[in-house]
Parts: sequence; C-alpha cells; structure tokens
Amino acid sequence: MIKLKARDAFLAAREKEFIGQHQLYYLDVLDAPSSATADVFEFEGTEAIGDVTRYTIRWTHSSHELSPREYIGKMGSFLIQPPTLKWGKPESPRRKYGVVTAFAKLSTSKDQSTYEAVLESRLSILRNAKKVRFFHHMSEPEVIRQILKEHNFNQIWARFEISLYRSYSKRDIITQWEEDDFAFVQRLCRRTGIWFVSEEGEHCEVVRFGDDLTHYRRDASHENHQFPILFQPEAGMNTRGIESVKSLEMRARSIPSSYHVRSYNYRQAPYPIEATEEFHPKSGDSTMYGEQYIFGLPVQNKEDAGRQALLRQEEALAQQIEYQGKSDALDMAPGRVYQFSNHRLTDAKYGLLITKTICSASRAKGYEVRFTAIPCDRLYRMPLQEYSWPKIGGTITGTIASTEGYSGPFLDQHGEYVVEFHANRDPRLAGLNSCLLRLAKPFAGKYQTGFHFGLLPGSEVAVAFFMGNPDLPYILHALHNSKDTDAVNSEHKWRTRNVIHTERNNTLQFEDRINQEHVKLSTEYGKSQLNLGHVVDSKGEPRGFGYELRSDMKGVVRAGDGLLLTAEAQVKATGKTIDMTRAEQVLNVTEQQAQGLAQAASLAKADSPDLRAEIEWLKSELAGLKKPVVAVSAPAGVAIATPDRVMIAANKDITNTASGRFSVNAMKGIALAASEAVSIFAHKLGVKLFAARGPVRIQAQSDVMELVAEKNMQLCSVNGTLTANASNGVVLSGGGSAYIKIQGDNVEIGGTGRLILKIIDIKKDGPGALTLPKPHFDQIDISNDERYVLSDQLTGRPLSQKPYKITLANGEVVEGMTNAAGETSVTKEQAAQGIRMVLKRARKQ
Repeated sequence: MIKLKARDAFLAAREKEFIGQHQLYYLDVLDAPSSATADVFEFEGTEAIGDVTRYTIRWTHSSHELSPREYIGKMGSFLIQPPTLKWGKPESPRRKYGVVTAFAKLSTSKDQSTYEAVLESRLSILRNAKKVRFFHHMSEPEVIRQILKEHNFNQIWARFEISLYRSYSKRDIITQWEEDDFAFVQRLCRRTGIWFVSEEGEHCEVVRFGDDLTHYRRDASHENHQFPILFQPEAGMNTRGIESVKSLEMRARSIPSSYHVRSYNYRQAPYPIEATEEFHPKSGDSTMYGEQYIFGLPVQNKEDAGRQALLRQEEALAQQIEYQGKSDALDMAPGRVYQFSNHRLTDAKYGLLITKTICSASRAKGYEVRFTAIPCDRLYRMPLQEYSWPKIGGTITGTIASTEGYSGPFLDQHGEYVVEFHANRDPRLAGLNSCLLRLAKPFAGKYQTGFHFGLLPGSEVAVAFFMGNPDLPYILHALHNSKDTDAVNSEHKWRTRNVIHTERNNTLQFEDRINQEHVKLSTEYGKSQLNLGHVVDSKGEPRGFGYELRSDMKGVVRAGDGLLLTAEAQVKATGKTIDMTRAEQVLNVTEQQAQGLAQAASLAKADSPDLRAEIEWLKSELAGLKKPVVAVSAPAGVAIATPDRVMIAANKDITNTASGRFSVNAMKGIALAASEAVSIFAHKLGVKLFAARGPVRIQAQSDVMELVAEKNMQLCSVNGTLTANASNGVVLSGGGSAYIKIQGDNVEIGGTGRLILKIIDIKKDGPGALTLPKPHFDQIDISNDERYVLSDQLTGRPLSQKPYKITLANGEVVEGMTNAAGETSVTKEQAAQGIRMVLKRARKQ
C-alpha cells in the first residue's frame, strides 16, 4: 500500500506539471523510472468490444541501454493530454491502463535511441495461460468471474463489472480445451451474447461486461442520453477546435430471414429439441432471405434452443449494417453511443454504437480515430466465429470416480458415471469429479433392453465427444492399463480364451484352442458352475469332457412343460431336442410284454393290471413331453444310488416293467402293503417263497385262503409238527367218497369203500380233549378321515366359526362353517389332492 500511495503521489505531481505543456503524450510504467523521460513521438491504439485494448507506443530516449526486463510485464498507463484552448480550462489527461507485453529497440544514434512498447489491457496476460480445464455445474458468467479473479482482477491493478440483463443457466460441463484463458472467456461471451469493453477507471482499468441495450455507455446530461458530436466532412484544415466526425460510410448486407436450431438431449428423449426465430420484414423488404439451420448445439431444453436461435438472429442483425468513419474525438471509445447534432442517419436515427476504434498520432500528424459502429437500437452481439471453436476429434482418458469409501459401480438413476479426467488439475470433491456421463454400449434400447457391465471406481475409460463438441462428453469404452491388466494376456497360459470376468470372480469364458474348446459359466458363491466341452480346473488341468452342472450348495432343474433327462446320443447336435424315439420304443416293447402277462394272469384267475390307463398316459402325456412330465432315458442303463434313502410316491399308479429280471433286494426287510389286493403271478417257472431263518406266515385275516396245485402238494415240517386247526372243522378228502371230518368234539370217518388200518394195536381210552390257540386278527380302516383344520397364518391358532367355501380336486364344492376346533367337513386326504378355498365374512347379527 505504501508503494501504491507513492505512485499515486508521483502521478498526481506529474499530471499537474503535464497540464498545459507542449508534449501531448506520456508513457508511465510502474517500476520503470526511465519511462518518465521517454519522448513519445508516435503511437497507434486499437480498442474494440470483445477484444483486448492494444497501444503501440514509440519514443526516443537519451539512454541507449533500456532493458526489456525493466518494461515487459510491468503495469503502466498511456496518457493523452487534450490541447488547452485559449478560452477553456485545462482538461485532465486521458489514461489507458494496461500492462507492457512487448518491448523493442528500433534504432540508435549518438544522441538517442528509439524504442517501442506495446501496452495492452490486463486481459492480454490471459493469453499466456493456455489450458485444458473443466468447469462443472456453473453458468458462463460464473466461469468468467472465477477466471478473472484467478488473474488478480482485484481492484488494485484492474477490476471487472458483470452486470447482465438476462439470466444464464448452469451447465453440466463447460470445457476449456487447449485455449488460453482470454480466448476461452472470449468464446464464452460469443456463444452467450455477452460482450465486454475495457475502460478507464478511477485508479485502474475496468473490464465491463454487458448483454443489453441498457449497458451501452451514454451521456446522461443530454436529453436523448447520447453523446453529441458534429458531422463535419473534411474541407480544408480548419476544425475550429471542435471535435467532429470527418468522414462516414455505410455498408449493408443480406442476412437470413429465419434461424432454426435443432438438437438432441438424451435427458429430454425421445424427440429432438428445436426452436425457430424469424424476422417479419415489411412488404417489399428484400434484405432478408433464407433459413439458417443449426444442428448439434449442447442445448438443455426448448427454451435453451430458442435462446440459441435468437442469439444467431441478433448476431446477424448486429452485423447487417455497419458504419465506418474518421474523427478526432478524443473520448470516442467502444461501447459508447454517439448521435450527430447536425445530421440525421436514415438507418441509425437513434445514434451509433461504437464497436471498434483505431486511434493514432505522431509528431507529423494530429490525433485521428478511425471507428466502426452499428445502429444503437440493435443489440450488439460479438461474431460467433463457430469455425474457430475447439473440437476434440479423438478421445481423452479418465478414471471412474465415486464418493469416498464407495464400493461397486457408482451410478445415478440413469446409469451414468462420474469420471476423473486425467487432463483435469483442479481439486475436486470425491463424487463431484465431473458431470454425469453416459456409457456407450454395444446394445441398448426400449423397455430397458441393453447390455450392462458396471464400471468400478478406478477403472480407466476413454471419453469421446459428440460431434467433437468439448461440452458433450460420453464414455466410449473402458481400457486396461499396467496396473489393471487384461484378463487374458501374454502371461496367461490360455491366450486363446475369451473372457467376461467381474470383480467377484463371476466368469463367462470361451476357449477356442483346437480340441480343447470349452465354455464356462461360474459364480464364486457356492462355486456354482456350468462347464461345457473340455472341462479344466483352476490350474488348467483337464477334469473331464462333455458338460458339468455343479454347485457346493443346492441345485434345481426345473421345466414347467416337461423335462427329458437322456443319455441317448444326437451326433453333432442333430435331431429334435425332445426326441424320445428310443425311450418310446423301450416303453412300447415292455408295455406289450406287460399286456401278454396280464392276459395270462387273467386266464389263471390271478389279478391282472389295468394297463389301459398306462397306455393312454404314454401316448397322450409322456410321448413328446406333451404334459409336464419327467422322462429319464439311457441306452446302457439308469442307476440311482444314495447312502440314505430313496422314496417314490405317486397319487395314482406305479408301474415297473422289465423285459428281463426284476429284483428287489434289502439287507433288512421288505414290507409290501396294499390297501386292496396283492397278486403275484408267475407265468412259467413258478413262485418260490423261502425264509432262511425265521417263520413264514401266510394269513387271510378276513376271508378264505386257497392253496391249490394242479399236481402234487406237499406239506412238510422237517423238525417240527404239522398242525391243521380250523374253528368250524377239518375235512380230509382223497379224491373219492372217503373222508375224515373233524368238527367240534366229533371225528367222522366215512366212505363207500373200506377202512384199512395197518397198525399193531388199537387202544381205546376215555374221552380226551385238545384245544389249540386260534390267532386274533386286529384290523383298521386305513382311509384318512381326519378333518382339515383352518388356522391363522400368523398365530397358527384354529379359526373357529369361520364360514368357508372349498372346491375339491374333482370339482365338488363344499361349503360350511368351522367348528370350535377350526375343523371343516373336508378330510385331510381330500385336501392333499388339491383344494381351492374362499373364506367368507361372517354376517353381523
């Protein structure tokens, strides 16, 4: 601050001395004392809306050794002292603030040297900062404000004012791509309709930003608020000391009559976004013709598209009519509005907005300013120059980012990712590294159809840009690198393998090595796998061939329309998938054999199986898997083995038919029970029933028993007694009329022939008695008449007095109300066959 106050004091004193002096131009460079004695003999200055102020100043100096280091990069100002009129008060000098950006020594002589310096507005130093940078969730004015603050536009060396009429939306991303900061700020202004001018402030340069007619610099002291000036074409040398415009020319051109902007924003899918702005010229106006069509701008919605169309319309209108002239007005500068006090312009009746000035003066020529202007009733818009905007033709790299400590793919509700661009150097909060980016996929479509493999944080990706626009990025694909190498590489034994491999070792791999082709689908949970072809282990060693479906956990094979498990070959995958020809042949043969045996059993008065239902089932349900059945077939046999138990259950019939032997073996016991009847029939070689140990018992507990043989019958007890016992008597008959009948307490021997006794003696004693025990048969009806109980699903308690309506499997409808125990009139046996139940609300009494 002490240094700044000393500078101000020096300038004030110098300015006081300067007033009224012959020298009209003065160079003041801070920290360059030699500038105080610089004799300016020539200069040229260029100022324009939307560009850097540039003054090229040439001077002589008595020193021959002025150094560039003394000037370049130093803050300074160029003073222009208006001439003092005899009848007027001296004016303060005009100051052009800036920074010295170039220095040259042009010539030297014995007495002096000639130098040149370029003084530009502080905005010029932004050209030295070429960058790649990404701004997220900011509007263009916010980005401009941030950049200027970073370059110390801090109200000491320079300051800025941003006063805008329109509102500006925040953008997901604004990319600065290989542009210097000034070119970037300038481009942001071009594409939004913002303009800026560099002006003289009280103590420093002021960069003023605007976007509306009200932001033009006007003269509030005049009624029409325009700066007045005379239009006085050159006619000799006499200007009478009054500033005026010496010459003026106007040029006009044809412009399009309408502007149509069309683009596509996937967040506004599925239709393109478009808007049109049209001029409505008066009848006979031929200065406007045609439509300009612009596609592919990064618009967010229809309103945004409309603003882009309007911007292009305003830019064309601002360039349609242009005035060029010459003047000696010292204060004429871009952004100011002038109006002739003695002349009326047909196409600029409200005055002219100065857009550019080139001023110059020398010892041989007085002050002159060449200017460019447009009618001030038109909004000024900087030329878009879209051809100069950066394009990104290829891709840039980045890394998938996430919030701190997040695991797994970090996605939003649209499946978009955050990427840390490798080109980015600005610090970012985790999870806010970039805007959200879509991932290009090989397949995507309606109804959430698509192809999805989540990208993990830290994954390297290549980012591309729609139409090369730096503000339209998307993730093109993922890449491996030296840290995260490819799943298959030169270090991998199976380099012919094609693999999809996820973070948790979920794998889909295809091996294309000749004669070792295989496919593997696996997950680490339960080590569940489907292996096809040449099956190998984790070390690549062969484990088998064919296919394997395995899991360390539970497994289910389910097919709602039927399932065929077969070992029948279909070479090279030929034939129908449910071809059951071989199985059906075996079933038909055995079925025919079973029919023959059934006929033989029927003739022998044995019970024969009813095979009609089985034959119908084979044809109408099993064949071709017409119904949801399971068929098992193998040409070389089927084996079922378990160290525990095997259970076979059927609500209808079980039929076992074999063309050869049927064997049932059990190391403990065999229990055979039938609710109705058991029939054993041997067609040719008889029936053998042996017990190596233990008794053999044959009982008809509620009916007769017949032991019948066509030939001999032998009843023999090798080491015991043969006892015949019947409650109603025993009758022995030998084929004729002779018989022995034992009944109750009597023995009767009769016949029409002789009674022959071949014994030594007959002994007759008194009455004797022998009572043999008779077995008692305990029987039970095995029908299940236990009642079906309704119970509460949550508490398990029976529902008493609950109305119900139950439809049984046979279609019968049963209605009623449960009793106190929750029992219905339906038995558990009926319920087991399948029911459909409707519970009714009890009527209120």
